[in-house]
Amino acid sequence: MNTIIHALEQQASTHPEKTAISGNSRLTWQQLRTATAGLTTTLSGCRTMGLHLENSPAWIVADLAAMTAGIMNVPLPAFFNATQLRHAIQDAQIDTIITDSPQYIAALVEIGSEVEIDIAGKLYTQLFLYRNNGCSRNGHTTKLTYTSGTTGTPRGVRLGLRTIEHVTAALARAAGACADDRALVVLPLSILLENIGSVYVPIIAGAEIIVPDAAEIGISGSSRVDTEQFAGALNRFRPTTMIVPPALLKQLVVLGQRQQLPDSFRFIAVGGAPTGTGLLNAANDLGLPVFQGYGLSEAGSVIAVNTPAHNRPGSVGKPLPHTRVHVAADHRIYLGGITADGYLDGADFGADTELDTGDLGYLDNDGYLYVTGRHRNLIVTGYGRNISPEWVESELLSYSCIDQAAVFGEDEAGIAAVIVPADPAMSARIETAVQKVNATLPDYARIGRYVIAESPFHTDTGELTPNGVPAREIIGKKYAQSVGSS
Repeated sequence: MNTIIHALEQQASTHPEKTAISGNSRLTWQQLRTATAGLTTTLSGCRTMGLHLENSPAWIVADLAAMTAGIMNVPLPAFFNATQLRHAIQDAQIDTIITDSPQYIAALVEIGSEVEIDIAGKLYTQLFLYRNNGCSRNGHTTKLTYTSGTTGTPRGVRLGLRTIEHVTAALARAAGACADDRALVVLPLSILLENIGSVYVPIIAGAEIIVPDAAEIGISGSSRVDTEQFAGALNRFRPTTMIVPPALLKQLVVLGQRQQLPDSFRFIAVGGAPTGTGLLNAANDLGLPVFQGYGLSEAGSVIAVNTPAHNRPGSVGKPLPHTRVHVAADHRIYLGGITADGYLDGADFGADTELDTGDLGYLDNDGYLYVTGRHRNLIVTGYGRNISPEWVESELLSYSCIDQAAVFGEDEAGIAAVIVPADPAMSARIETAVQKVNATLPDYARIGRYVIAESPFHTDTGELTPNGVPAREIIGKKYAQSVGSS
């Protein structure tokens, strides 16, 4: 039995009536074990399961049932568009999908039959796909996680149980996870980091998992946050741990400055995108226990993270013990050690594999890792200076008046930016923010000119990639006359 399921069994045996999951419903450890066992039986005969559910106790039960039964689980993110979702279903040769939106799935792929199933006291739909020919692509894969990439076509990363167990244990140690924790699920559980950090880590620690509906905590879509509703949820749930992207950390800082945050936080992990030093400093000034980390799906979600014992703001922390990080002379970051098994339809990575993360950075003399940007996005100015746009953009995004930013400067004399204000009324504050950012940057990276965007970057316009990254080529063409991009 794997360590995560063993921990579930142990918690159910020793603390059967203690709350395991709360939020829109409550499950004790005994109820969680019973629900998991029941669904495991229901899934008999399934080989590859697609999981297309909003955050809920049912998501966790289905995930644990698949793990118990040795079924490959394929989380299907709600933020994937129809083309991406269809690709993932067909690419993974999924034979069963558990969903709360069966009509949407049926419009994408051919369905053989469907039944209603009870998961933790609520009804969901199990879809059986016509295509299932009795074959399986899972091998020894426990979870197949699809990365949305920057251009659209998702790529499946095969994760074995060994990798998941190592990452879970390492994160639990780094965060000092304990039975008194209350881990709030904020991001979609289909995101590997949230799945491991906010579900598996609490399970092995015997901690409570808080799983509210996204609407209950004021989050809609990929970027909209109702700050007041978010504050109300935080004070109602009083979490001790949470994983947030920089955009949500900015909201926490705003709430902290208004004295609207609970005093319950013990460990707030920030990752998923570069985090500006200005934002980290603002969080630190408020006494928020924020620890930046870094990772990718090929590493099982996390490569490095700061901890209370070893924290160097600005870095992404020291690499976890089971990873092997190498930074080449050209500043590319390579990853080895215990990683994913490989890509779907690809050869296994192997014990000696060094994966090119695509990121740039360096290790300092004390072993802290710094990530400065993506290699493919590197700007070479007209004066031959190399600048990672993510570096400058993250500093701009440290300011609450700036919601989105994209910078340019390829073959130009200086750096230019396209800026989306957090609110049109804040446009007048942008100049001050840019001046403050420039004061922290070397002269070759300072913003010489900027333009206020006509409208926010959005996936519908192509100015935002499916995973929320500015599509610089499209933005650059749209604002070419202002930023000098061609």
